[in-house]
This record gives sequence, C-alpha cells and structure tokens, in this order.
Amino acid sequence: MNLLEGLNHAQREAVVYSEGPQLIFAGAGSGKTRVLTYKIAYLIQKDLFRAHQILAVTFTNKAAKELKNRVEDFVGPLGKFINVGTFHSVCARILREEITILGYTKNFTIYDTTDQLSIIKQIIKNENIEPEKVTPNAILNKISKLKSDNIMPEAFVARKFIPVEELTERIYPFYQQTLKRCNALDFDDLLILPVKIFKKNPEILAKYQDRFKYILVDEYQDTNKTQFLLISMLSGKYNNICVVGDDDQSIYSWRGADIQNILDFEQTFRNSKTFKLEQNYRSTKKIISAASAVVQNNTLRADKNIFSENEEGENIEFIDGMNEYDEATKIGFAIEREIRSKKLNFKDIAILYRTNAQSRVLETILNRQKIPNAIIGGVRFYERKEVKDIVAYYKFFANVKDDESFRRIINTPPRGIGKKTIDTLDDFSHQKDINLFEGLMSLDKMDLTARAKTSLENFLKFITDYQKLLESVSLEEWARMMIDGLGYFNYLKSGDTEEAIQRTANISELLNAISDYCSTTENPTLQGYLEEVALVSDIDAWQDQKNAISLMTLHSAKGLEFPVVFISGLNQGLLPLGNALDDDKQLNEERRLFYVGITRAEKKLYLTAARTRNFRGLDSLASPSQFLQEIPAELICNLPFQGSRRNISPEFEDAEETSSASIAIHREYVRKDIGHQAVHSFQKKEPVQQTTTSTGKVPEIGMRVTHKIFGTGTITAKVGFGHNPKLTIRFNSHGIKTIFGKFVNIID
Repeated sequence: MNLLEGLNHAQREAVVYSEGPQLIFAGAGSGKTRVLTYKIAYLIQKDLFRAHQILAVTFTNKAAKELKNRVEDFVGPLGKFINVGTFHSVCARILREEITILGYTKNFTIYDTTDQLSIIKQIIKNENIEPEKVTPNAILNKISKLKSDNIMPEAFVARKFIPVEELTERIYPFYQQTLKRCNALDFDDLLILPVKIFKKNPEILAKYQDRFKYILVDEYQDTNKTQFLLISMLSGKYNNICVVGDDDQSIYSWRGADIQNILDFEQTFRNSKTFKLEQNYRSTKKIISAASAVVQNNTLRADKNIFSENEEGENIEFIDGMNEYDEATKIGFAIEREIRSKKLNFKDIAILYRTNAQSRVLETILNRQKIPNAIIGGVRFYERKEVKDIVAYYKFFANVKDDESFRRIINTPPRGIGKKTIDTLDDFSHQKDINLFEGLMSLDKMDLTARAKTSLENFLKFITDYQKLLESVSLEEWARMMIDGLGYFNYLKSGDTEEAIQRTANISELLNAISDYCSTTENPTLQGYLEEVALVSDIDAWQDQKNAISLMTLHSAKGLEFPVVFISGLNQGLLPLGNALDDDKQLNEERRLFYVGITRAEKKLYLTAARTRNFRGLDSLASPSQFLQEIPAELICNLPFQGSRRNISPEFEDAEETSSASIAIHREYVRKDIGHQAVHSFQKKEPVQQTTTSTGKVPEIGMRVTHKIFGTGTITAKVGFGHNPKLTIRFNSHGIKTIFGKFVNIID
C-alpha cells in the first residue's frame, strides 16, 4: 500500500520529513490526525524506527485511542507496540517504574479536585489558618498554576499584600507534605515528578531517551512549561521530535498553556523545519472565510492562511433574542427547522457557550420544547456520590495511606462511627504525623468509648479481610464481593425512591466498567483500573451514539465537529468575557476561542445573542459581541447592526438605571420580534403563557406592585418570561425581596 496516496502536497511533505525537529502548523480541519497516523506508519514501514521506539503524546484519551487504532489499521500487529497516550498517562507509567526514588511507593493514588480541596480545608483547620476572603478553590488554583510553571513550595515567594499568594505560601508546603504522607499525587505532580527524577538522575533520563527515540506531540500549542521541559529532556539525545499544533487554537492559558512554546519552536530546537497545513476539509467556504476574518485580528500569531475548497455553503445566521430565554427558544425553533429540512439527527447538532452557567436556560427551554439534549461536562459518572463512595473504597484498598479516601469510607454506609470519633482519630494521627490507617492500628492509645472502639475494630476487620481476599480472587470477582460484603446495595435500596433506583443502577454500571476493563486489559490490576478512572476527561466520556443535541462549553468542543453548530451568548462581557476587554492578551485568547467554535461547524453555523441578560440578579441591556463585527457583512444574515462598523460599548447597562423611555422602546421592539418569530415558525407553537395579576397586566421591570405582607414596591429584576416569573422587588418598608409574580398585584 502506498502510504502517500490521498495526501495533498503539504501533508505529503510533512509525512516524509524525518531529518530532525519538525513543526507542523495544522489549521482547523486540515487533516492533523491523518498526517500523524501516516507519519507514524511511514516511520515504521520505511524501517526508520521500530514501533516500540515511537512515543506519541496527546491531550485526551479519546485522541490517543483514535490515533492508535488508525495506526494499527495501517501497519497491522506492529501498531500495538507504539507508545501512545496522554501526557498524564505516559508520565503515570514512568512513575510506576521510577517513583520509589522520590520516597513514594508504586501503588500511589491519583487525587482529583475533590480530594485536593479536602486536603486544603484540613490544613486550614489543623494549622488554625484564617482564610479571610480567599476560598480553598482559589488557593488550589494558585497551587496548580505554580506547578504548571514547575515552581515547587520551596521556590515560591508570595508578593506581599496579595492575600491568595500569602495564604498559598503558608499552605503549599503542608499540601505537598500531606500528598506524600498519603502516597498520593495530584494531576500536576504526574508531570512534575518525572522532570524532577530526570534532573536528579541522568541515567534514568538516558534510559527513557533510548526507549523513546522518536517523539510526536499533538496539540503542542496547549503545552505548559512543565510539559515543554519533559518533551525537551526526552528528545534531547536524538533530537527526533515532531510537534503538531495550531497557535490559533491555543485556548488554555488559564490552566498554564503557553502559546510561546509553539511560536518559539524554531528558536528552541535548532535546525528545525516548519510545515503548514492550511487546507480545511471540514467546513464550507463561508464558514472558513468567517473564521479566518475573525482570527486575523489577533496580533500574536504565526503567518498562515486557512482555506477551503468545499462548497460555498449557506450564510451564517444570526439569532437575536429578547433575553436568554427567548434566545434559547429561538435556538430550539431553528434546531427543529434544521432537523426537518435537512433530515438530520439530533446528534448532528451542538450548542456551544462560553460558561457552564449558560447551560441551565438552554437545557430548560430545550426540555420544554421536547428536544432531546445532553450536557457535556456536567456531573460526570465518576463524580456521582455513590460511584465516588465505591471508588474511594477501591482507592483505599490500593493504597491504605490514602487519608482522603479513608475519611470518605469510614462511616459510609453508616456503621456507628460519629464525627467526634473521627476527629479524635484525626487529631491523634496529626499529632503523631502518621496516616489515618496507621492511627487506626493504635486504637488502644486513644481516648474513645467502648462503642466507638468496637465500631472501629469492625471497620478494621472488614478492611483486612478484603485485603486478603484481593490476593486470592480476580479483580472483577473481588469488586463485586466487596460491594456485597459492604452491604452497599441494601444501603441504597433502603430509600426505595426513584433516586435510590438510579443510584443502584449506577453501581451496577460501575461493576460493568470494571468488567470491561478486565476483559480488555492483558494484566488487569486495581491500580491500573483506578489510573484509567482518574485520567478520564469529559470528552473521553462523550458518546455521539446518543441521539441528542450536545450542549458544551467552547473549551470542551475542541477536537469535535458537527454538521450544525450554534454559538450562543455572543454578548460583550460574555464572549469575550468582561475581564478580557481591557487586556489584549486575554482578548486574543477569547477571539481564538470563538475561532475554535466557528470551525467546529461543517455545514451550517448559527450565532446567537440576547438584548438583555440577567447579570448579578438584574435584567440588564447587553451589547452584541465585538467579534460579530469582525465577520464580513456578506457572510452573515439577520445581523441587526449589519453594515455598522463602529466600536461596541463593552459595558452592561443596568436596566434599573436606564431611562424609562429607552426601556419602553426596547420592550416594544422585542415583543414585535417574538410575534414575528411565532408567525414564521415552521411548527405551530402554543402561545407563551404570561403571568398576569388581578389588573390583567404582565409584571415588568420598573412597575409598581403591592404585596399583602410587604406592602408597596418596585420590580427591579425579572427572571423568566413564562408562567410565573421570579421577581426581585424593592419594597418601601421591607427592602429587597424575591417573590414569584402570582403573589403580587400591579398598581395601575
């Protein structure tokens, strides 16, 4: 088979080059995965490198699995020997071999965000730290940012009078000590610790340099400083490195990604060569023209010009909503129109938004319109309480030093171990500087009641019994036996409610997942399964088999594509976010995020905005996003300010402070607009039922109302426009209250 068949000229050049460091700028939809696949196959079939000498690093398990499967299709059984994985999974495999040199054991636990926050809260309590107005989340985010920049506790010096930094400087050392005492790593440690090992032990670095003689990195624009160091060290001996990425899709600076890694590649790696994949195979010409016009407004980007030779396609369509509810309703109408006119499935359509908070209104309206939908990035399977309970047991059996799992399981299900008993055990362990399980082994040294000691002894016996059982039966069998011995199904069923039924089903599904792992893994282990669970992401869990509209953030949508895409919430202060309006660097990234959203669309793109949005409890007038004006007028239809190239004011105008005349004009406009939409809807809809009072009027912002308890007041905010909206009312004698519309009367 000729591996170069089906490649365009630029792709072919990128595939055959193998004479040193190589940068491939791969624009959106330009066949990036195809080029990576062909390149790996080319290296093997031309006998330039053996399969086991090749390391391909991606950012998601989904991308890694897809790449490995494609390569196996080309090269057959040899493909199984290629090292493919995410940064975190590759580093986890290295640490399972080498971490003992740092004083950990190989059965370390990987902590998620919940575990990390629990540690920080425990440190605040143990060290009597006054957190002031800084939240544990803020401290954790700061620690993660420091780690992504490869800054450990001993190297961090806080800037004075910055509370989050001063608290982080105090908590960070304790946080890292706690992780080590628990034989646990957070996600950032998975990247930092291999670098630490390599720096201190050149012979270990040399071993991995010889193991991975050719390195490929996908989505290189998303690498942070630590990932850059890791790749630089691994490729340092043979200088065989190929990175693929697109600076126009660099959207993760908030989690440490450094766009300079890709922009400075030629200066960092000597004698490197750059290739550009600029032809888009995914989208129509009009969609690509719009995307290019937008992203070219960025000041910090490599010189390239993405183009498409696909059909011209339809114009981009703008949807102008009265408020976020009306915006969502019109999106629903447009979805039904697309389904009917183009014979699409619901799964062919995605709604993208800037923040997770936007999903609530969209989900509510789509459900009301009976349009099936699924939120990507909501509560994931492994974040459900009952699933986390059982996984905590598994984590503890894999690593008895894991204090966070210990705290979760010690009285779950309830076994008569109260808070006072747990606090006594916690204080004893903290004083002795030992983990909680070691403290449990010293019950006689603690001041506990006889009943508390009996309960703890029973818990200890359960742990030791199932530790022994794990050594004698298969993982799949043990997992089921442990849950049965725990009595967890009976504990869930005691509620006898729909929720209890769903939770029981979730535990059954967890057992199915373990069964799947055992049947598809050569040597299944508890640690291996837990590592797979810990490193799964929202998009890894995304299933397009379900016939439903996908709702997700623009960040989550990266790497996906849909025939029809809606980008909602295109208002100044939302996309771009308000904090980016006065910062060119952040504004550039917001624009790249919009570019990513546009290029998810294959055939049709809708852009939507609202004229008022609820902002901090008030319905406020909202300006259209400045990004809308960067799209050429001939590519977009229904834009209310089409042809006007003026700058758009970034401020939200508080509806309460707006003149009554302008509000009246605005209301009249949107009422007509709603009516127009209803008349032209392809499907007959029931009229929206508005809440009215005894006077027969619909409550609106600015109206005077009376309440039988609170007296007279003025409506300052309104949430919802359907059956019974929630009103914020400033009462003359009782201050601000939130009341449903049916409980007030409008004053004539």
